[in-house]
Amino acid sequence: MAGRMFSHLRRLSVAALLLCVSLPLVSCTEEAPLKIGFVAGLTGRVADLGVAGRDAVTLAVEEQNQAGGISGRKLELVTRDDQQNVEALKRAINEVIDQQVVAIIGPLTSSMAVEAQPLVNASKVVMISPTAKTDQLSGLDDFFLRVTAPISKNAQQLASYVAQDINLKRFAVVYDLSNRAFTENWLNSFTEAFEGHGGQVVAVEAFTSKPEAHFLPIAKQILQSGPDGVLLLSSAIDTALLAQQIRKLESPVALFSSEWASTTDLLSFGGRAVNGMQSFHSFNPNNQEPRYLAFKEKFTGRFGYAPSFATVLSYDAVSYLFAGLLKSTAETSLKKALLDVRRFPGLQSEMTLDSYGDVERKLFLTVIEDGQFKVVD
Repeated sequence: MAGRMFSHLRRLSVAALLLCVSLPLVSCTEEAPLKIGFVAGLTGRVADLGVAGRDAVTLAVEEQNQAGGISGRKLELVTRDDQQNVEALKRAINEVIDQQVVAIIGPLTSSMAVEAQPLVNASKVVMISPTAKTDQLSGLDDFFLRVTAPISKNAQQLASYVAQDINLKRFAVVYDLSNRAFTENWLNSFTEAFEGHGGQVVAVEAFTSKPEAHFLPIAKQILQSGPDGVLLLSSAIDTALLAQQIRKLESPVALFSSEWASTTDLLSFGGRAVNGMQSFHSFNPNNQEPRYLAFKEKFTGRFGYAPSFATVLSYDAVSYLFAGLLKSTAETSLKKALLDVRRFPGLQSEMTLDSYGDVERKLFLTVIEDGQFKVVD
C-alpha cells in the first residue's frame, strides 16, 4: 500500500517538473510581482487629486508591465484611500507596508504627507509624493521624496508677479485649516515675500472644509478691507465656491489660487466666477511636446477626462520610481538609487533633485479663460 502511494506521488512530481520545463515563463519559474503602494484621498472634497493620481499611476504601471516590468518582474499596484483623515492614513500606510510594497506613491496633500513621513521613516519604505509641497519636509535626510517644488517657490513667484508686474499692493487671503501644512506655509511664505515687495496683506480669514461651510460671510469680511487681490488657498471645490460668493457681491477684485485648486473641478464648480483667476504651478495645459501629447491622448482615451497637474506629477512620480528600481541592487538601496538620479525628464519639464530629494522645476503662470486653463506667456 505504502509502495503504491510513493510510486503515485513520484509520478505526480515528475509530471509537474515536465510541465515547468515544457511551458517556460509560467508560474513555476515566474518571480512574484513587485508591489507598489498608492495612498491618497480617493473620497471626499479632495478626491479630484487622489483619483487623478491613482489613474496616472495605474496607466504607468500598465505601460511598464507591457514593456516587461522591472528587470523581468511584473508590477502590482496596491491602492488605499487615506480619506484626508489622519487615522485612515495611518491604517492605509500600515496596510500597504504589510503587503511588502517596495515603495509608496502618495499622499497628495501636505497635511497627510507630514503625518505619513514618520511612518515611512520607521519602516524604511521609500515614499514619493507627487504634489505635497510643504516646506516642513524640505532639507531632511529621510525616506520621503517628491517630484514637485516646495511651496516657497510658488509663493515667492506669485508675490513678485502681483507686486511688480501688475502692481497690486493690497491682498486678502482665505485659507483652509484642514490642510494646514500646505495653506499656512503658503500664507506665511506669500506674506513675507509680498511685504518684501512693498505690498500689504490687509485681511486673513480661515475656514475648515466641510459640506456645510458658509462662504458668503467670509467673502463679505475680506472685501470690507478693500483688497486689490484675493488669494484662495483651498481645494478646487472650495476655491470655486468662494469665488462664486465674491462675484455675487459684484466685486471686480483680482482672484488668485494655489496649485492645489487647479483641477477640472475648479472649472466645473466655478463656472464664470473663476474666469480670470491666475496661479503659478508646474503644469502647462497647453504643452505641445510630442511625448506629453501622446500621454494626454492615451490617458484621455483610457479614463475619459483630460490630465491635470495631479495627473502629470503622479505619472512623473511613478516614472521616477521605475528609474530608481532599475538602478537599485543588493548593494544599492532604492533610496540611494533614487537620490543618485539628480536630473529626471518629467512629462513636461525636467526636474532637478538635491541630496535630500527636494525638487526644482519650472513654474508656469496660468489663467482661466472661457472655462479652460491657459498659460500666460
